[in-house]
Amino acid sequence: MTEMPPKVMEMINASPVLPKVLCTCDAEGNLNAVPKGTLYALDPETIVFADIWGYKTNQNLEVNKKVAVTVFSIQMLPVGYQVKGTFQGFETEGEIFDRYAKQVKEQISMEITSVGVIKVDSVFTHCLPEPGVQLA
Repeated sequence: MTEMPPKVMEMINASPVLPKVLCTCDAEGNLNAVPKGTLYALDPETIVFADIWGYKTNQNLEVNKKVAVTVFSIQMLPVGYQVKGTFQGFETEGEIFDRYAKQVKEQISMEITSVGVIKVDSVFTHCLPEPGVQLA
């Protein structure tokens, strides 16, 4: 299993307003990239996201489990990472769901329908000094 370095996890979990994007692909190869402020690193091997209204994303995940997540900051020195992973499914109850339903409600006052779970396959940097370098 691949683990995200601590600096990647810290950036993903830093702030719900930090730009985060989830990219999925349908069966015909059409890409869909959406902002996803509810992405969180659950542990070094797992990223989760709250599903609020992910119609196209959810359709894509039914036919293609491969995803890419990007998180970045352009403040002062640009920094960012891309995490590629495999979608595991949606949690609609239990500890993970309860934790993120509460967190999203507190942060952005929205209800969620489920929590998507992604297992990490690889991690890359996409900023200077070494854009494209694989970290894990």
